[in-house]
Amino acid sequence: MEQISDERVLFQTYYKDVFRACYYMLQNKYDAEDLCQDVFAKALSEDFQSIQNQKSWLLSISMNMSRNYLKKMKRLLLKENFEFLSLMRVDKSQNIERTIQLNENKSELVDLMNKLPIRIRKVMILKYVHDCKDREIAEILKIPEGTVKSRLFKGKKLTKEFIQIDENLLFEWRDHRE
Repeated sequence: MEQISDERVLFQTYYKDVFRACYYMLQNKYDAEDLCQDVFAKALSEDFQSIQNQKSWLLSISMNMSRNYLKKMKRLLLKENFEFLSLMRVDKSQNIERTIQLNENKSELVDLMNKLPIRIRKVMILKYVHDCKDREIAEILKIPEGTVKSRLFKGKKLTKEFIQIDENLLFEWRDHRE
């Protein structure tokens, strides 16, 4: 395979492939465009000229960055929904209907969290409300880091099960946050 040495030629040659990979992973044109640019920024910061199969290498970067992006978005969505647990002050400029809806959503999330076993709930709150790293949670709760990871996994699994009972619950929270 011919070695591509010019950055512009690399971009023009593989942009469609990288974009397509990102798009199929993210299912969003604008996010895919942004991520595609990030992929090329990362690739161009490396010694791409010494790579034998540049297309495979770029697609590998695309897949990894897409996966990381999706994980990040999932964490942000969970964190956004768990923020209802924190002490939020309702903006007085909001209309009364929005205020009532936010309070109902907060109440539903608190009920959801209360369904979790206390040991799992503590870990979930530290992770998604207080943004603690796994190691910090282990130190705070004086438990092994592996136990933290296990409880987070169980907590996410249980939360999904609870949400599946009422499929619209998660989307209602998300819609009213915007």
